Amino acid sequence: MKYVKSFDVIIISAVFMLLTGCSSKESALDISMAAIEAKDYDSAIAVSGEAIAAGGSKLDRRAKGIAHLGRGEYEMAAQAFIDALACSNGLVDQADIDISCYLATAQYKMGNIEEALATCDAICAIRPADDGAHFLRGKIELALGNKDEALASFDRTVSLAPEDYDRYVGIYEELHAKGYDAEASSYLEKAMSAGNKLSDYNKGVLEYYLLSYTDARNDLENAKKKGNNENLTLYLGKTYEALGDASYAMSLYEEFIREDPSAGRIYEQLATCKIQNGDYEGALDVIETALMSGNGEGEAGLMFDRVVAYEMLYDFESAKKSMEEYLKLYPDDEIAKRENVFLSSR
Repeated sequence: MKYVKSFDVIIISAVFMLLTGCSSKESALDISMAAIEAKDYDSAIAVSGEAIAAGGSKLDRRAKGIAHLGRGEYEMAAQAFIDALACSNGLVDQADIDISCYLATAQYKMGNIEEALATCDAICAIRPADDGAHFLRGKIELALGNKDEALASFDRTVSLAPEDYDRYVGIYEELHAKGYDAEASSYLEKAMSAGNKLSDYNKGVLEYYLLSYTDARNDLENAKKKGNNENLTLYLGKTYEALGDASYAMSLYEEFIREDPSAGRIYEQLATCKIQNGDYEGALDVIETALMSGNGEGEAGLMFDRVVAYEMLYDFESAKKSMEEYLKLYPDDEIAKRENVFLSSR
């Protein structure tokens, strides 16, 4: 049975007050952004939508767009961001730059790659020192098959933010996904050259991607002694998986979930690990528990894993039903579309 979390109660009450005209200490924008932070995109869309209907601001439209982006509704997200930019007074401010970055992301996600590049080029022309915009531009250039241009954008990114080690990992993931492994590894090695400036956590993450799993485990374990969090648990668990100790990895995930039942990405990784180890029923239990929590984070991966688990159990009717639910929420997923063609023949 799905339970209602305290945050959900707050959101429901906030929506009611907006609908009935009651005042609240928190603005609609505060409420919708808090919902986005909690990955409660439906509530964020409801609250920001009511605010916009009552003549809301540029930032209300931005919030609505971010929530649609979180739901995988890229066309609606793009329109919300365009509407937000239309509220500007002609003077470009930081909010306009931020909204434009979100717009480029939505355009990229919906397959309008050339439009995304044009949006990104405009951002970089106005804010040439915006490392995030250059990173996004690199992703878009990769999608267009422009490797050299992508590398130039990534180089610009790390020159602007040389100590943002998550950015090096992001660049690695983008290049690795396109098969440019040598170039991808070079960014990790560049980050590793920081030496003693690296925290145990950052060093461990970089070592994980460089396939130095024993070193990664040791550094991540040292980082854990100073305090644990969701990202650290994810990488430490994945490192143990890579070292062949999936049982211990799953125990780490389960321990973290007991402490933080809202950790959607941990649920997702635990479900994936169980599937990889043939425990399909166990994976389904994890997935249902996670989805009933209503957190939203990791939802897409969990819902897709549910399809996979049912397929592995030869329960194709349940797999088809789960795929229908998935595609209603994430209609632009090309991999899911191809998998649905296979399922339709079963």
